[in-house]
Amino acid sequence: MHRSRFLAGASVAAAASLLATACTTGSADGPSSGDGKSGGTVRIGVTSDVTSFDPAKGAGATDYVITSLLYQPLLGQDDGGTFVAGLAESWTSTPTKTTLTLKKGLTCSDGSALTASQVVASLEHFRATSAGALLTFGAANAGKKTTITGDDSAGTVTITTATPWGEVLTGLAGTGAGIICKAGLDAGAAALARGAVKGAASGPYEMVKAQRGASYELRLRKGYDAFARFAAQPAGKPAHTLRIQISKNESTLANQLQTGALDLAPFTGTDVARFTSDDAYAVRSVPFIRNFIAFNQRPGRPGSDPKVREAVAQAVSATAFNKVFGGAGQVMTSYVDEKSACVSTDTSLLTSTDPAAAKKALTGVSIKLEGSNAVAGGAGNSYVAEALRAAGAEVKLANADNATWATDVTANQGDWDATVFPLITGSLARGGAYYLGPEPAEGGQNYGAVDNKGFAAHYVAATSTTDRNAKCAAWQKAQDALLKAHDVIPLATVNVHYVAREGIAFAMPGGSVAVSTLRVTG
Repeated sequence: MHRSRFLAGASVAAAASLLATACTTGSADGPSSGDGKSGGTVRIGVTSDVTSFDPAKGAGATDYVITSLLYQPLLGQDDGGTFVAGLAESWTSTPTKTTLTLKKGLTCSDGSALTASQVVASLEHFRATSAGALLTFGAANAGKKTTITGDDSAGTVTITTATPWGEVLTGLAGTGAGIICKAGLDAGAAALARGAVKGAASGPYEMVKAQRGASYELRLRKGYDAFARFAAQPAGKPAHTLRIQISKNESTLANQLQTGALDLAPFTGTDVARFTSDDAYAVRSVPFIRNFIAFNQRPGRPGSDPKVREAVAQAVSATAFNKVFGGAGQVMTSYVDEKSACVSTDTSLLTSTDPAAAKKALTGVSIKLEGSNAVAGGAGNSYVAEALRAAGAEVKLANADNATWATDVTANQGDWDATVFPLITGSLARGGAYYLGPEPAEGGQNYGAVDNKGFAAHYVAATSTTDRNAKCAAWQKAQDALLKAHDVIPLATVNVHYVAREGIAFAMPGGSVAVSTLRVTG
Protein backbone atom coordinates (compact mmCIF):
# COMPACT_ATOMS: atom_id res chain seq x y z
CA MET A 1 0.00 0.00 0.00
CA HIS A 2 1.49 3.30 -1.10
CA ARG A 3 1.93 5.94 1.55
CA SER A 4 3.47 9.39 1.62
CA ARG A 5 7.16 9.26 2.61
CA PHE A 6 6.66 11.94 5.23
CA LEU A 7 4.01 9.88 7.00
CA ALA A 8 6.76 7.74 8.48
CA GLY A 9 8.01 10.69 10.46
CA ALA A 10 4.85 12.72 10.92
CA SER A 11 1.26 11.50 10.81
CA VAL A 12 2.00 7.93 11.83
CA ALA A 13 3.38 9.36 15.05
CA ALA A 14 -0.01 10.86 15.79
CA ALA A 15 -1.42 7.40 16.27
CA ALA A 16 1.56 6.16 18.23
CA SER A 17 1.99 6.53 21.93
CA LEU A 18 4.08 9.24 23.54
CA LEU A 19 6.85 9.17 26.06
CA ALA A 20 6.07 8.44 29.68
CA THR A 21 8.78 8.22 32.30
CA ALA A 22 9.18 7.37 35.92
CA CYS A 23 12.08 8.05 38.21
CA THR A 24 13.18 6.18 41.30
CA THR A 25 16.39 7.39 42.85
CA GLY A 26 16.35 4.72 45.49
CA SER A 27 15.10 1.61 43.73
CA ALA A 28 15.63 -1.78 45.29
CA ASP A 29 18.40 -2.75 42.90
CA GLY A 30 19.74 0.81 42.65
CA PRO A 31 22.26 2.14 40.17
CA SER A 32 25.13 -0.16 39.40
CA SER A 33 27.47 2.77 38.82
CA GLY A 34 29.50 3.93 41.77
CA ASP A 35 30.97 7.07 40.21
CA GLY A 36 28.34 9.41 41.67
CA LYS A 37 27.75 10.94 38.25
CA SER A 38 24.50 9.18 37.43
CA GLY A 39 21.11 9.36 39.07
CA GLY A 40 19.68 5.92 39.64
CA THR A 41 16.88 4.32 37.67
CA VAL A 42 14.31 6.00 35.44
CA ARG A 43 11.35 3.90 34.34
CA ILE A 44 9.74 4.83 31.06
CA GLY A 45 6.24 3.75 30.09
CA VAL A 46 4.97 3.70 26.51
CA THR A 47 1.76 2.40 24.96
CA SER A 48 3.22 0.97 21.75
CA ASP A 49 6.21 -1.18 20.84
CA VAL A 50 9.18 -0.21 18.71
CA THR A 51 8.75 -0.69 14.95
CA SER A 52 12.46 -0.26 14.12
CA PHE A 53 15.62 0.37 16.12
CA ASP A 54 17.26 1.95 13.07
CA PRO A 55 17.10 5.72 13.63
CA ALA A 56 16.75 6.34 9.91
CA LYS A 57 13.61 4.18 9.84
CA GLY A 58 11.80 5.53 12.91
CA ALA A 59 8.03 5.53 12.38
CA GLY A 60 6.51 6.14 15.80
CA ALA A 61 7.03 7.86 19.12
CA THR A 62 8.54 4.83 20.87
CA ASP A 63 11.06 4.44 18.05
CA TYR A 64 12.14 8.05 18.55
CA VAL A 65 12.42 7.66 22.32
CA ILE A 66 14.83 4.73 22.13
CA THR A 67 16.85 5.68 19.05
CA SER A 68 17.40 9.23 20.37
CA LEU A 69 19.13 7.66 23.37
CA LEU A 70 21.22 5.18 21.39
CA TYR A 71 22.29 7.37 18.50
CA GLN A 72 23.40 10.98 19.05
CA PRO A 73 22.94 13.44 16.15
CA LEU A 74 25.73 15.83 15.20
CA LEU A 75 23.68 18.80 16.42
CA GLY A 76 20.68 19.70 18.53
CA GLN A 77 18.09 22.34 17.65
CA ASP A 78 17.01 24.66 20.45
CA ASP A 79 14.26 27.23 20.94
CA GLY A 80 13.89 29.66 18.08
CA GLY A 81 15.63 27.29 15.68
CA THR A 82 19.14 27.90 17.03
CA PHE A 83 21.64 25.03 16.91
CA VAL A 84 23.68 23.57 19.75
CA ALA A 85 26.59 21.16 19.82
CA GLY A 86 25.99 17.42 19.71
CA LEU A 87 28.71 15.12 18.38
CA ALA A 88 29.96 18.17 16.49
CA GLU A 89 31.51 20.99 18.52
CA SER A 90 31.44 23.63 15.77
CA TRP A 91 30.15 24.10 12.23
CA THR A 92 29.87 26.47 9.32
CA SER A 93 27.08 26.39 6.76
CA THR A 94 26.38 28.10 3.44
CA PRO A 95 23.55 27.24 1.02
CA THR A 96 25.81 24.73 -0.77
CA LYS A 97 28.44 23.66 1.78
CA THR A 98 28.29 22.61 5.42
CA THR A 99 31.37 21.65 7.42
CA LEU A 100 31.21 20.22 10.94
CA THR A 101 34.10 19.66 13.32
CA LEU A 102 33.64 16.68 15.62
CA LYS A 103 34.29 16.80 19.34
CA LYS A 104 37.58 15.20 20.32
CA GLY A 105 37.66 11.80 21.97
CA LEU A 106 34.30 10.53 20.67
CA THR A 107 33.77 6.81 21.11
CA CYS A 108 31.25 4.15 20.23
CA SER A 109 29.58 1.92 22.79
CA ASP A 110 32.24 -0.78 22.29
CA GLY A 111 34.95 1.74 23.21
CA SER A 112 36.29 2.19 19.67
CA ALA A 113 36.97 5.68 18.32
CA LEU A 114 34.18 7.37 16.38
CA THR A 115 35.90 8.87 13.34
CA ALA A 116 34.81 11.30 10.65
CA SER A 117 34.81 8.45 8.13
CA GLN A 118 32.33 6.50 10.27
CA VAL A 119 30.10 9.58 10.54
CA VAL A 120 30.13 9.87 6.75
CA ALA A 121 29.10 6.21 6.41
CA SER A 122 26.22 6.76 8.83
CA LEU A 123 25.03 9.87 6.98
CA GLU A 124 25.17 7.96 3.70
CA HIS A 125 22.95 5.29 5.28
CA PHE A 126 20.56 8.02 6.44
CA ARG A 127 20.48 9.62 3.00
CA ALA A 128 19.77 6.31 1.27
CA THR A 129 17.10 4.97 3.62
CA SER A 130 15.36 7.78 5.54
CA ALA A 131 12.29 9.73 4.48
CA GLY A 132 13.75 12.66 6.41
CA ALA A 133 16.73 12.84 4.06
CA LEU A 134 14.56 14.57 1.47
CA LEU A 135 14.40 17.70 3.60
CA THR A 136 17.91 17.36 5.00
CA PHE A 137 19.68 17.59 1.66
CA GLY A 138 16.86 18.92 -0.55
CA ALA A 139 14.86 17.09 -3.20
CA ALA A 140 16.95 18.70 -5.96
CA ASN A 141 20.12 17.24 -4.42
CA ALA A 142 19.20 13.57 -4.52
CA GLY A 143 21.79 10.93 -5.34
CA LYS A 144 25.14 12.12 -6.64
CA LYS A 145 24.06 15.77 -6.38
CA THR A 146 25.06 15.61 -2.71
CA THR A 147 28.57 14.63 -1.62
CA ILE A 148 29.53 13.78 1.96
CA THR A 149 33.23 13.53 2.82
CA GLY A 150 35.26 13.16 5.98
CA ASP A 151 38.77 14.01 7.12
CA ASP A 152 39.82 11.76 9.99
CA SER A 153 42.95 13.70 10.84
CA ALA A 154 41.10 17.03 11.05
CA GLY A 155 37.95 15.47 12.52
CA THR A 156 35.71 17.20 9.99
CA VAL A 157 32.70 16.17 7.92
CA THR A 158 31.73 18.19 4.84
CA ILE A 159 28.41 18.10 2.96
CA THR A 160 28.23 19.74 -0.46
CA THR A 161 25.04 20.13 -2.48
CA ALA A 162 24.74 20.97 -6.17
CA THR A 163 21.66 23.15 -5.59
CA PRO A 164 21.44 25.72 -2.77
CA TRP A 165 19.63 24.28 0.26
CA GLY A 166 19.61 26.01 3.63
CA GLU A 167 18.02 23.28 5.76
CA VAL A 168 20.98 20.89 6.13
CA LEU A 169 21.68 21.76 9.77
CA THR A 170 18.01 21.33 10.68
CA GLY A 171 18.00 17.88 9.13
CA LEU A 172 21.21 16.84 10.84
CA ALA A 173 19.68 17.79 14.22
CA GLY A 174 16.81 15.33 13.77
CA THR A 175 16.57 11.95 15.50
CA GLY A 176 16.64 10.15 12.15
CA ALA A 177 20.14 11.49 11.49
CA GLY A 178 21.52 10.01 14.71
CA ILE A 179 24.98 8.59 14.08
CA ILE A 180 25.32 4.80 13.86
CA CYS A 181 28.77 3.41 14.58
CA LYS A 182 30.60 1.04 12.25
CA ALA A 183 29.51 -2.10 14.14
CA GLY A 184 25.85 -1.27 13.48
CA LEU A 185 26.35 -0.51 9.80
CA ASP A 186 28.47 -3.64 9.33
CA ALA A 187 25.74 -5.77 10.92
CA GLY A 188 23.35 -4.77 8.14
CA ALA A 189 19.99 -3.08 7.94
CA ALA A 190 17.98 -6.09 9.12
CA ALA A 191 20.03 -6.61 12.29
CA LEU A 192 20.03 -2.89 13.02
CA ALA A 193 16.25 -2.71 12.71
CA ARG A 194 15.70 -5.72 15.00
CA GLY A 195 17.55 -4.28 17.98
CA ALA A 196 20.70 -2.91 19.46
CA VAL A 197 23.87 -4.20 17.81
CA LYS A 198 26.78 -4.37 20.21
CA GLY A 199 29.06 -1.42 19.63
CA ALA A 200 26.61 0.44 17.38
CA ALA A 201 25.63 3.25 19.77
CA SER A 202 27.08 6.75 19.55
CA GLY A 203 24.61 8.18 22.06
CA PRO A 204 24.53 8.31 25.86
CA TYR A 205 22.90 4.89 26.35
CA GLU A 206 23.34 1.33 25.14
CA MET A 207 20.78 -1.48 25.15
CA VAL A 208 21.35 -4.21 27.73
CA LYS A 209 18.02 -6.09 27.68
CA ALA A 210 15.22 -6.35 25.13
CA GLN A 211 11.90 -8.20 25.30
CA ARG A 212 9.84 -7.26 22.25
CA GLY A 213 6.32 -6.28 23.17
CA ALA A 214 7.17 -6.07 26.85
CA SER A 215 10.16 -4.01 27.97
CA TYR A 216 13.62 -2.63 27.23
CA GLU A 217 16.50 -1.66 29.46
CA LEU A 218 19.19 0.87 28.56
CA ARG A 219 22.28 1.74 30.56
CA LEU A 220 24.25 4.99 30.63
CA ARG A 221 27.67 4.76 28.95
CA LYS A 222 30.36 5.46 31.51
CA GLY A 223 32.02 8.82 31.02
CA TYR A 224 29.74 9.89 28.16
CA ASP A 225 30.06 13.63 27.60
CA ALA A 226 28.63 14.37 24.13
CA PHE A 227 25.11 15.30 25.21
CA ALA A 228 23.49 18.10 23.22
CA ARG A 229 23.79 21.26 25.34
CA PHE A 230 20.39 22.95 25.23
CA ALA A 231 19.95 26.36 26.83
CA ALA A 232 17.37 25.07 29.31
CA GLN A 233 19.25 21.88 30.22
CA PRO A 234 18.18 21.09 33.79
CA ALA A 235 20.51 20.44 36.67
CA GLY A 236 20.75 16.94 38.05
CA LYS A 237 22.23 13.63 36.98
CA PRO A 238 21.36 11.49 33.97
CA ALA A 239 19.78 8.21 34.96
CA HIS A 240 22.12 5.27 35.17
CA THR A 241 19.40 2.89 33.98
CA LEU A 242 16.35 3.46 31.79
CA ARG A 243 13.64 0.83 31.90
CA ILE A 244 11.06 1.18 29.15
CA GLN A 245 7.82 -0.65 29.91
CA ILE A 246 4.98 -1.05 27.43
CA SER A 247 1.61 -0.25 29.01
CA LYS A 248 -1.90 -0.32 27.56
CA ASN A 249 -3.23 3.23 27.43
CA GLU A 250 -3.16 6.69 28.99
CA SER A 251 -5.59 5.73 31.76
CA THR A 252 -3.16 3.03 32.86
CA LEU A 253 -0.35 5.58 32.86
CA ALA A 254 -2.46 7.97 34.94
CA ASN A 255 -3.15 5.25 37.48
CA GLN A 256 0.55 4.45 37.73
CA LEU A 257 1.37 8.13 38.13
CA GLN A 258 -1.14 8.56 40.94
CA THR A 259 0.08 5.48 42.78
CA GLY A 260 3.73 6.53 42.57
CA ALA A 261 4.79 3.92 40.04
CA LEU A 262 5.55 6.71 37.54
CA ASP A 263 6.91 10.19 38.01
CA LEU A 264 6.35 11.60 34.53
CA ALA A 265 3.71 10.81 31.94
CA PRO A 266 2.22 12.51 28.87
CA PHE A 267 -1.48 12.85 28.11
CA THR A 268 -3.39 13.96 25.05
CA GLY A 269 -6.77 12.99 26.46
CA THR A 270 -8.92 13.79 29.48
CA ASP A 271 -6.78 11.87 32.01
CA VAL A 272 -4.67 15.00 32.47
CA ALA A 273 -7.59 16.51 34.43
CA ARG A 274 -6.69 14.23 37.35
CA PHE A 275 -3.56 16.31 37.94
CA THR A 276 -4.30 19.91 36.97
CA SER A 277 -5.55 20.87 40.44
CA ASP A 278 -3.11 18.77 42.43
CA ASP A 279 -0.14 20.71 43.79
CA ALA A 280 1.88 17.49 43.95
CA TYR A 281 2.18 17.53 40.16
CA ALA A 282 3.42 20.02 37.60
CA VAL A 283 1.75 20.08 34.18
CA ARG A 284 3.60 21.40 31.12
CA SER A 285 1.75 21.56 27.82
CA VAL A 286 3.12 21.87 24.30
CA PRO A 287 1.64 21.44 20.81
CA PHE A 288 1.48 17.87 19.62
CA ILE A 289 -0.71 18.19 16.52
CA ARG A 290 -1.21 21.32 14.44
CA ASN A 291 -4.64 21.21 12.79
CA PHE A 292 -5.73 23.06 9.68
CA ILE A 293 -8.11 22.54 6.77
CA ALA A 294 -6.66 21.78 3.34
CA PHE A 295 -8.26 20.98 -0.01
CA ASN A 296 -8.16 18.71 -3.01
CA GLN A 297 -7.71 21.38 -5.69
CA ARG A 298 -7.86 19.16 -8.77
CA PRO A 299 -10.25 20.23 -11.55
CA GLY A 300 -13.89 19.48 -10.80
CA ARG A 301 -13.37 19.45 -7.04
CA PRO A 302 -15.06 22.19 -4.95
CA GLY A 303 -11.68 23.08 -3.43
CA SER A 304 -10.42 24.19 -6.86
CA ASP A 305 -12.67 27.27 -6.52
CA PRO A 306 -11.01 30.04 -4.44
CA LYS A 307 -14.46 31.33 -3.43
CA VAL A 308 -15.37 27.94 -1.94
CA ARG A 309 -12.10 27.82 0.02
CA GLU A 310 -12.75 31.32 1.36
CA ALA A 311 -16.32 30.35 2.31
CA VAL A 312 -15.03 27.33 4.23
CA ALA A 313 -12.77 29.70 6.17
CA GLN A 314 -15.80 31.89 6.91
CA ALA A 315 -17.86 28.90 8.07
CA VAL A 316 -15.46 27.59 10.73
CA SER A 317 -14.11 29.07 13.95
CA ALA A 318 -10.64 28.16 15.19
CA THR A 319 -11.74 29.07 18.73
CA ALA A 320 -14.73 26.73 18.52
CA PHE A 321 -12.49 23.98 17.12
CA ASN A 322 -10.15 24.42 20.08
CA LYS A 323 -13.06 24.06 22.52
CA VAL A 324 -13.79 20.63 21.07
CA PHE A 325 -10.58 19.51 22.78
CA GLY A 326 -11.29 21.35 26.02
CA GLY A 327 -9.80 24.68 24.95
CA ALA A 328 -6.31 23.62 26.04
CA GLY A 329 -4.66 24.09 22.64
CA GLN A 330 -3.42 27.19 20.86
CA VAL A 331 -5.43 28.95 18.17
CA MET A 332 -3.11 29.00 15.15
CA THR A 333 -2.17 31.79 12.75
CA SER A 334 -0.40 29.57 10.19
CA TYR A 335 0.08 25.88 9.46
CA VAL A 336 2.63 25.65 12.29
CA ASP A 337 2.32 26.78 15.89
CA GLU A 338 3.55 29.92 17.63
CA LYS A 339 6.77 28.26 18.85
CA SER A 340 7.97 27.49 15.33
CA ALA A 341 10.86 29.47 13.89
CA CYS A 342 9.72 32.22 11.47
CA VAL A 343 6.00 31.53 11.97
CA SER A 344 3.62 34.25 10.80
CA THR A 345 1.55 35.81 13.58
CA ASP A 346 -0.18 38.33 11.30
CA THR A 347 -3.88 37.88 12.11
CA SER A 348 -4.83 40.20 9.23
CA LEU A 349 -4.05 37.30 6.89
CA LEU A 350 -6.82 35.21 8.49
CA THR A 351 -10.46 35.22 7.40
CA SER A 352 -13.01 36.11 10.07
CA THR A 353 -15.80 33.66 10.86
CA ASP A 354 -18.94 34.76 9.00
CA PRO A 355 -21.49 31.94 8.50
CA ALA A 356 -23.92 34.21 6.68
CA ALA A 357 -21.32 35.13 4.08
CA ALA A 358 -20.25 31.47 3.82
CA LYS A 359 -23.77 30.42 2.85
CA LYS A 360 -23.61 32.47 -0.34
CA ALA A 361 -20.92 30.19 -1.72
CA LEU A 362 -21.53 26.91 0.13
CA THR A 363 -25.29 26.35 -0.10
CA GLY A 364 -25.86 23.12 -2.00
CA VAL A 365 -22.15 22.42 -2.49
CA SER A 366 -21.25 18.76 -1.96
CA ILE A 367 -18.06 18.28 0.09
CA LYS A 368 -16.43 14.99 0.98
CA LEU A 369 -14.53 15.68 4.20
CA GLU A 370 -12.04 13.09 5.44
CA GLY A 371 -9.93 13.22 8.58
CA SER A 372 -7.98 10.98 10.93
CA ASN A 373 -9.73 9.69 14.04
CA ALA A 374 -6.40 9.19 15.85
CA VAL A 375 -7.17 11.94 18.38
CA ALA A 376 -10.46 12.08 20.30
CA GLY A 377 -12.15 9.83 17.78
CA GLY A 378 -12.11 12.52 15.13
CA ALA A 379 -14.11 15.05 17.18
CA GLY A 380 -12.41 17.94 15.37
CA ASN A 381 -13.47 16.53 12.01
CA SER A 382 -17.05 16.30 13.23
CA TYR A 383 -17.03 19.95 14.31
CA VAL A 384 -15.82 21.10 10.87
CA ALA A 385 -18.47 18.95 9.15
CA GLU A 386 -21.26 20.47 11.27
CA ALA A 387 -19.97 24.02 10.69
CA LEU A 388 -20.02 23.46 6.94
CA ARG A 389 -23.50 21.94 7.07
CA ALA A 390 -24.70 24.96 9.04
CA ALA A 391 -23.39 27.10 6.19
CA GLY A 392 -25.45 25.14 3.66
CA ALA A 393 -22.95 22.59 2.37
CA GLU A 394 -23.89 18.96 1.84
CA VAL A 395 -21.11 17.18 3.75
CA LYS A 396 -20.15 13.53 3.68
CA LEU A 397 -17.80 12.92 6.61
CA ALA A 398 -15.26 10.09 6.75
CA ASN A 399 -13.61 9.67 10.16
CA ALA A 400 -10.91 7.25 9.06
CA ASP A 401 -8.20 5.45 10.98
CA ASN A 402 -4.80 7.07 10.57
CA ALA A 403 -3.45 4.58 8.03
CA THR A 404 -6.55 4.85 5.83
CA TRP A 405 -6.50 8.64 6.04
CA ALA A 406 -2.82 8.65 5.04
CA THR A 407 -3.51 6.48 2.01
CA ASP A 408 -6.71 8.25 0.95
CA VAL A 409 -5.53 11.83 1.44
CA THR A 410 -1.75 12.24 1.56
CA ALA A 411 -1.22 9.55 -1.07
CA ASN A 412 -4.38 10.78 -2.87
CA GLN A 413 -5.79 7.32 -3.45
CA GLY A 414 -9.22 8.12 -1.98
CA ASP A 415 -12.25 10.18 -2.93
CA TRP A 416 -11.96 13.38 -0.89
CA ASP A 417 -12.50 17.13 -1.23
CA ALA A 418 -11.23 18.56 2.05
CA THR A 419 -9.34 17.31 5.08
CA VAL A 420 -8.52 18.35 8.64
CA PHE A 421 -4.78 17.88 8.41
CA PRO A 422 -3.03 16.79 11.65
CA LEU A 423 0.51 18.08 11.15
CA ILE A 424 2.99 16.73 13.70
CA THR A 425 6.03 18.79 12.77
CA GLY A 426 6.53 22.42 13.73
CA SER A 427 8.85 23.02 10.78
CA LEU A 428 7.71 25.40 8.04
CA ALA A 429 9.90 23.61 5.53
CA ARG A 430 8.63 20.12 6.29
CA GLY A 431 4.98 21.11 6.57
CA GLY A 432 5.14 23.37 3.53
CA ALA A 433 6.53 20.59 1.34
CA TYR A 434 2.98 19.21 1.14
CA TYR A 435 1.88 22.25 -0.89
CA LEU A 436 4.29 22.45 -3.80
CA GLY A 437 6.01 20.24 -6.32
CA PRO A 438 4.84 16.95 -7.83
CA GLU A 439 1.73 15.08 -6.76
CA PRO A 440 1.94 11.69 -4.98
CA ALA A 441 1.44 9.73 -8.20
CA GLU A 442 4.56 11.44 -9.53
CA GLY A 443 6.62 10.76 -6.41
CA GLY A 444 5.93 14.05 -4.62
CA GLN A 445 4.01 15.13 -1.51
CA ASN A 446 1.61 17.69 -3.05
CA TYR A 447 -1.46 15.65 -2.13
CA GLY A 448 -3.95 18.46 -2.89
CA ALA A 449 -2.40 19.46 -6.25
CA VAL A 450 -1.88 23.01 -4.98
CA ASP A 451 -0.48 25.43 -7.56
CA ASN A 452 0.45 28.53 -5.58
CA LYS A 453 3.33 30.09 -7.49
CA GLY A 454 3.93 32.79 -4.88
CA PHE A 455 4.24 30.24 -2.09
CA ALA A 456 6.53 28.05 -4.20
CA ALA A 457 8.85 30.92 -5.05
CA HIS A 458 9.15 32.14 -1.46
CA TYR A 459 9.52 28.56 -0.16
CA VAL A 460 12.53 28.15 -2.45
CA ALA A 461 13.94 31.47 -1.24
CA ALA A 462 13.48 30.50 2.40
CA THR A 463 15.05 27.08 2.05
CA SER A 464 17.92 28.25 -0.15
CA THR A 465 19.54 30.55 2.39
CA THR A 466 21.26 30.06 5.72
CA ASP A 467 20.93 33.74 6.66
CA ARG A 468 18.46 33.90 9.55
CA ASN A 469 16.91 37.26 8.67
CA ALA A 470 16.58 36.48 4.98
CA LYS A 471 15.09 33.07 5.79
CA CYS A 472 12.39 34.50 8.06
CA ALA A 473 11.58 37.31 5.61
CA ALA A 474 11.01 34.76 2.85
CA TRP A 475 8.93 32.55 5.14
CA GLN A 476 6.66 35.50 5.97
CA LYS A 477 5.99 36.04 2.26
CA ALA A 478 5.45 32.31 1.70
CA GLN A 479 2.87 32.07 4.48
CA ASP A 480 1.21 35.26 3.24
CA ALA A 481 0.69 33.66 -0.18
CA LEU A 482 -0.66 30.39 1.21
CA LEU A 483 -3.05 32.02 3.70
CA LYS A 484 -4.43 34.64 1.34
CA ALA A 485 -5.27 31.91 -1.17
CA HIS A 486 -6.96 29.87 1.60
CA ASP A 487 -4.85 26.88 0.58
CA VAL A 488 -4.70 26.15 4.30
CA ILE A 489 -7.13 27.38 6.96
CA PRO A 490 -5.48 27.41 10.42
CA LEU A 491 -7.46 25.90 13.29
CA ALA A 492 -5.81 25.01 16.62
CA THR A 493 -3.29 22.67 18.18
CA VAL A 494 -4.01 19.57 20.17
CA ASN A 495 -1.50 19.63 23.00
CA VAL A 496 0.38 16.96 24.85
CA HIS A 497 0.45 17.53 28.61
CA TYR A 498 3.47 16.30 30.55
CA VAL A 499 2.64 15.64 34.19
CA ALA A 500 5.70 15.42 36.42
CA ARG A 501 6.28 14.51 40.04
CA GLU A 502 9.11 15.90 42.12
CA GLY A 503 12.56 14.48 41.41
CA ILE A 504 12.72 14.51 37.63
CA ALA A 505 13.44 17.29 35.14
CA PHE A 506 13.82 17.59 31.38
CA ALA A 507 14.29 20.20 28.66
CA MET A 508 11.76 20.93 25.91
CA PRO A 509 13.75 22.59 23.12
CA GLY A 510 11.45 23.88 20.41
CA GLY A 511 8.43 22.63 22.37
CA SER A 512 9.33 18.92 22.32
CA VAL A 513 10.71 16.79 25.12
CA ALA A 514 14.32 15.79 24.45
CA VAL A 515 14.60 12.44 26.22
CA SER A 516 18.39 12.69 26.47
CA THR A 517 18.01 15.77 28.73
CA LEU A 518 16.11 13.81 31.38
CA ARG A 519 17.76 14.33 34.74
CA VAL A 520 17.26 13.01 38.24
CA THR A 521 17.18 16.00 40.61
CA GLY A 522 16.40 14.43 43.96
